[in-house]
Amino acid sequence: MKKWKRSGKMVRHHIKNRVNNGKSTPSNLLKLDSERERAWHFIFKNLSFVEAAELLLRTDKMKKKQR
Repeated sequence: MKKWKRSGKMVRHHIKNRVNNGKSTPSNLLKLDSERERAWHFIFKNLSFVEAAELLLRTDKMKKKQR
């Protein structure tokens, strides 16, 4: 598994993506380390936090059914 190092550089990350009409307002932005933000997009592409959580929960549910 790739280890993501901290860069120390903070960047803005949209909770609701700009692709999905997310605004650049304080309530829709998080400050993340640039490497963490890059890792998010590497793993989840442009999914929102809610979409990523739903994907992970569905995957977990499917995995449990296979047991």
